[in-house]
Amino acid sequence: MRYLSLFLVVSLALTFCINDVFAQSSEPEALKNKVETLEKELQEIKTLLRQQSEKDVQKEKEMALLKEEVQKKEIKISTEEAAAQLPTVKEAVVKKDVGEVPYLAKKGSELAEKKLAPSFGGIYTKPFLRRFGRNTYVGGYMDFAFRSTENEADMQGFVQNRFIPFIYSDISDRVKLATEIEFEYGGVGGGRSGEVILEFATIDFLLTDWINWRGGYILTPLGKLNLVHDSPLQDFTDRPLVDQLVIPTTLTDLGMGFFGTMYPSELSKLDYEIYATNGAFRGLDADGTSRFGEVNGLRSSRGGFANDNYNESPGVVGHVAFSPFIGLEFGGSAYTSQYDENNDNRLTISALDFTYQRGPFEFLGEGAYAFIDTNELADDAGITDDMWGYYLEARYHFMPSVLKNWSPKIFTENSTFTGVLRWDQVQTAGRDDDFESVHWLRNRVTPGLNYRYTEDTVFKLDYQINMEEKDMPGIANNAFLFSVATYF
Repeated sequence: MRYLSLFLVVSLALTFCINDVFAQSSEPEALKNKVETLEKELQEIKTLLRQQSEKDVQKEKEMALLKEEVQKKEIKISTEEAAAQLPTVKEAVVKKDVGEVPYLAKKGSELAEKKLAPSFGGIYTKPFLRRFGRNTYVGGYMDFAFRSTENEADMQGFVQNRFIPFIYSDISDRVKLATEIEFEYGGVGGGRSGEVILEFATIDFLLTDWINWRGGYILTPLGKLNLVHDSPLQDFTDRPLVDQLVIPTTLTDLGMGFFGTMYPSELSKLDYEIYATNGAFRGLDADGTSRFGEVNGLRSSRGGFANDNYNESPGVVGHVAFSPFIGLEFGGSAYTSQYDENNDNRLTISALDFTYQRGPFEFLGEGAYAFIDTNELADDAGITDDMWGYYLEARYHFMPSVLKNWSPKIFTENSTFTGVLRWDQVQTAGRDDDFESVHWLRNRVTPGLNYRYTEDTVFKLDYQINMEEKDMPGIANNAFLFSVATYF
């Protein structure tokens, strides 16, 4: 505007001068020369004004570019500062605008985004992981219980079952590490049969969604609960009988294989895992003593992988889970390997599982059948025929508004109660050659109620009603349990 004003002033002045010249000059030639001189000066002034205006426009463009670069640098700095704040997996869901969410954080947030129960998850879907160092995450869980049973020979009183530290790491864009270390019953020398053991430790090499490689101490994908067995995820203190005796959770094996996810349609999803292993079970000791039995099922035979020269027969295990839509999943799995040193007898376990969620209601279950080959040596050792078991469990989540109004600091928006009912049935022995009944059928009904202050911490009340059918008269062994479990 200031240049335009100057231009108008100069123009008016020149106009007045021209008029004055016309008024005062009587000589046409002199008048003509003066007019031409004034017009030339006016044209030079116009040129200078145009050049100055172009320079001002260029300066404004340069200033705009500089401001844009400064804003970009400020955004980059704020992103780096936010990434250094060690966000939890749950916080990473909220802070997606900070930058790309790391692989483990993304996997851990998927269930929360879809509002699915932990039963739909796996070893990567931990809700607790906290970043440590560059790309390493540290977390874990602990549980603690009180048990009172009618059978005085059973474990009584307080017990600290498990303390489990976790270490997960995004080593690179394709290489991932995950491990859990278990301190059970206070560890070695903890007052009971305590132990310290590497529960699983794997290295993953990610290729694409539908195929990836995994190797190490693998959490055996036999049934679903073995993959999501953490105490804070469960609504009961004890695991189902089938997952204690037929699929002795936690079950780990040493090997390698492949896993992946496929999407047959926009709504459906198919997950799979398949591994070759050393073999998770050892059924016979060198002296011919059986590790399979009616009382403990297959539980005492875990850990065959610790003896890499035990036999030359590898094990094979695989699991497939199909979800036709969000809220429903069906799974099938199988395991097979030789269980004796001479490779004469084979153990094959097949399992089915399902999980259904609709609003606050969940219904899930799992069943397994163990096919046990026996020759004369196995028969002499007392190894029984096939074992099987299953469980069905219903859960309902609720929070009475009267409690929230009465004590909103204790019963918060993130708190919930869960009413639970489970039915267990398992058989750990079959029939003899004369078809005489020697089976041991165990039935159990367990009602329970638990309270979660947040999803990560749960207080559980259970009452186990046991019903057994066996050769000897049954003994009363119903049990009351109270326990607490939390991630950290």
